[in-house]
Amino acid sequence: MVDLLQPRFFLEYMNPDGGLPYSPGMPSFSEPTLLTILGLTAAGASDDARPLVEWVLKTRNPDGSIGLNREFPKEGIWNSSLLAIAMHHLGLNSERDAAIDFLLDLRSLKLQRTPDNDLDTTLVGWPWVAYTFGWVEPTAWALLALALAGKSDHPRAVEGRRLLEDRCLPGGGWNYGNKIVFDHTLMPFWDSTAIATLSLGGHNRDSANKNLDLLEKSLHEMESLLTNALTCLCLERFGRKTEPVRVRIAGILKKLRPEELNLAHWAMSLMALSGKRVLTP
Repeated sequence: MVDLLQPRFFLEYMNPDGGLPYSPGMPSFSEPTLLTILGLTAAGASDDARPLVEWVLKTRNPDGSIGLNREFPKEGIWNSSLLAIAMHHLGLNSERDAAIDFLLDLRSLKLQRTPDNDLDTTLVGWPWVAYTFGWVEPTAWALLALALAGKSDHPRAVEGRRLLEDRCLPGGGWNYGNKIVFDHTLMPFWDSTAIATLSLGGHNRDSANKNLDLLEKSLHEMESLLTNALTCLCLERFGRKTEPVRVRIAGILKKLRPEELNLAHWAMSLMALSGKRVLTP
């Protein structure tokens, strides 16, 4: 049986084109490939990522972005944030800068504010898909990429943080972007809360502490590999206790059969178990 705790596990599922699928038997996609590059970097096994890096470089778009994969180059362009982060750690500065330039030009749609909407719809962040509204997670990923590139003070980053702060739920945490639907306050999503808190960093310490407290109080309810990995990365960034979460991540990996695993989530768990900062400066 393959040991999912070993970084070279990914070799079992690398496609002939050099990329990685989400799950065995699927075509290669940018997200699991880029996250695995980051996971291997965190685990000290960056040399093993060479075929993945070659796949990424061949899959990049001429404008510096990257889509879902070679078949859908203009879909899923939020992956360009992951591209910028990976290129940063690989020292491929021209590729990183091209991805950053693309992100700075990529703007979510803004709408006129109305009394029946609790969101500030005039704020510009980042969308999942070009020419659409901005949401929490793609904005958070873009902010992480900008911070690593030394652009935390760029006007786009400042406005992106304002957007996230505006979308935070009254009791803490984030949903996908909305706060209230049909007069009902939405529940926080732990994944969104972890990545948003991580991306805001120390710019709003009161908000960070409120959301970190929420994540810690919810730890006993978290079961998925991705949720635990993102939460671990977030808690680690702010100096909170992470050992129980790491133990749980290792336990999940030991119980999972390889065919049940999402490789993007596995890569995120490598980052979490490493204890190293990969997504933040």
